[in-house]
Amino acid sequence: MSANAPENGAIPPPQQHEASIHNASGFESSDHVVTTVKMEENHHPYASSVDDKKQNNLMMNQNHIDSQPFDEDEKLGAEEYEPEEGKKKKKFNYSEFYGRHRRWFHLAMFLIFTGYLAAAFALQVPKGYNQENLVLGLIYAFVTLYLLFQHVPISLVVNPFLATVGFLGKPIMKLRRRIRNMLYFGGVLIIIIVVVFAMPETENANRVQRLIGFVGLLFFLGGTFASSKNHRKINWNTVAGGILLQFVLGLFVFKTSAGHDLFQWIAVFAEGFLSKAWHGTSFVFGEDVANSGMFFMSVVPVVIFFAAVVQMLYYVNALPWILSHAARIFIRVLGVSGAEAVVAVGSCFLGQTEAPLLVRPVIATMTKAEIHQVMTCGFATISGSVLFAYISMGVSGQALITSSIMSIPCSLAISKLRYPETEEPVTRKDAAVERDTESYNLLHAASTGAGLGMTIALLIVANLIAILALLYSVNAFLTWLGNFLTIQNLTLEFITGYLFVPLAWFIGADTQDLVPVGRLMALKIWANEFVAYNEMQTVYLETLTYRSRLISTYALCGFANFSSIGIQLGGLGAIAPKRTGEIAEMAISALICGSICTWVSACFAGMLL
Repeated sequence: MSANAPENGAIPPPQQHEASIHNASGFESSDHVVTTVKMEENHHPYASSVDDKKQNNLMMNQNHIDSQPFDEDEKLGAEEYEPEEGKKKKKFNYSEFYGRHRRWFHLAMFLIFTGYLAAAFALQVPKGYNQENLVLGLIYAFVTLYLLFQHVPISLVVNPFLATVGFLGKPIMKLRRRIRNMLYFGGVLIIIIVVVFAMPETENANRVQRLIGFVGLLFFLGGTFASSKNHRKINWNTVAGGILLQFVLGLFVFKTSAGHDLFQWIAVFAEGFLSKAWHGTSFVFGEDVANSGMFFMSVVPVVIFFAAVVQMLYYVNALPWILSHAARIFIRVLGVSGAEAVVAVGSCFLGQTEAPLLVRPVIATMTKAEIHQVMTCGFATISGSVLFAYISMGVSGQALITSSIMSIPCSLAISKLRYPETEEPVTRKDAAVERDTESYNLLHAASTGAGLGMTIALLIVANLIAILALLYSVNAFLTWLGNFLTIQNLTLEFITGYLFVPLAWFIGADTQDLVPVGRLMALKIWANEFVAYNEMQTVYLETLTYRSRLISTYALCGFANFSSIGIQLGGLGAIAPKRTGEIAEMAISALICGSICTWVSACFAGMLL
């Protein structure tokens, strides 16, 4: 009889017999056997208690036996094997490694970039000045400052500047609020008058034409002020600062070689970069289709490509970092909330549907003034995804980019003039941008962006089909009515075109071009900017003067049209369903404000030519 047999001839419990078999064969480790025994003791119908001494003997017998692989068929219901904690291999953490040695990484980056810049300038500067040298120098300055402020508090630079401004502004702050507001706004107008009329006349801008543009500026600002929701709550610092910043941006582009070359390079780079979508189109559909010139084949691939790139930049935190730091400028200078500033900066890159996603968590708690501002920014700018489509029509890329950037501060000023803030925003001084936490890696981010780009592209195509069909249906009906009165070609653009003639005069279009420019402005609102730019580059290309064509480019550069109202209602309503009623209530107001922003940019373009 075995030494381990139970006394009094008792039948061995099944679980103990099983443990003995596995013990002899060596298939199970001691830990596993004990686990099996304990599990079956609690659940087997014939289980009996096992003496502590016998369990200890069993464990001691197993200690000298090495664990060996065993077949799945011989697990006999045992629990899943899990490796011991101490034997787990620790995963290398790249973020921790970078964090510990960040200063050395940054030093290496600075030295490599400095060496590259020195070699490039040594080879290129003797050949003469070019735009690439300027842009490379600006990129070097940006990267150097970025690396520097990773280790040196930016407050060392900002605080002395703010202290100086505060010291100089103390006498003004002691004045009554109404007097301060008059000084703010009046001071900005005086600066614009002095700079604009002190410049020598040019072939495309004499002083009379500049005066008309200035009168137009006053007309648009005065009309917005007259329709303000609350005159007493207007923050004139925001209004004056936004208009001044817009004027300074225009002055930088039109009257400095550095600004002109920088924005020209950006336009050329954007056109060349976005055109790389052709290779993907030609691979999928063939070169003949890619070169067909069809709108669908020209625009949709570019939108998909750009959306993928944006999502990749979003994943590596490059885009959130740029947007949040740029937004802080508007927070400090114009006194707007963080959410408003982030959406305003992001609108010229992402557009009216994607920019609000940057502040998605706070959309539901935004004030009415903030929602109005978010919608105005979307109407006042265009997105990078459609930029190539306009450039491919022959529209100036430099004018498109300049107009969209100039509309950022203007949208803040016009919106706060029309719909002043009367509540306390949740993000008063916070410019945080939500990061991409859903993508697993860079390729996943690119795939997600491509899917989003496809959605946007199909939305653009669907809107164009529907809007153009509706527009031509209305025109056909109006033409039928006009035939009874012997009025030929009575259309919606024809009627509203004459209504927009005064607006065309206010933005500074040449006298002989007032009617066609007015029709383009009306067409842009009734249809969209795609249709208006196509009309300008085909029907009116030879008839418009250079001045009128450039001013029209600025005036049409925005998503302010009736089809965009539906897009914004759908986008913002999906983020904050409970605010859909308020969003719909403010849609027309935001549409008008977005249009005024592009018209003010056109006024400045006419004054600075």
